Amino acid sequence: MQPAAHGASILVPGYGTWQAYRHFALIAQLLARAGSPLKVEPSTAALGTTVWWVTWLHYSGEPLFVVLNLIELIAGTVVVVFGQRAMNAYWVARPGPPAEERVLQTDWIALGMAAAFFVLITITNVTVPTN
Repeated sequence: MQPAAHGASILVPGYGTWQAYRHFALIAQLLARAGSPLKVEPSTAALGTTVWWVTWLHYSGEPLFVVLNLIELIAGTVVVVFGQRAMNAYWVARPGPPAEERVLQTDWIALGMAAAFFVLITITNVTVPTN
């Protein structure tokens, strides 16, 4: 597997949605196998990914597009948060020795980049000229 290409698949219309569905279907199977009470619905992840993709196709300061930016950020964040929450539940419920909870340096870098992106998008949308 090529991780960069796999991650970039989200940018391909339809294929990224299918990838999100496959990932969440696997997470759902793992949760069920481990006996976790938490459930995830692959179709919801696919829908969230589709909403993210559709609202991502614009760049404008018009009020409608500012709202679409907000929808895009919410949809993308929800998919990632629900997926991570489900994976955390799997690691707790799975058989075997307890998994060590940790945040890697790369996790902090990714989180910092996401936060910076959010702040920049917010500042850009707030400071757009209205004329």
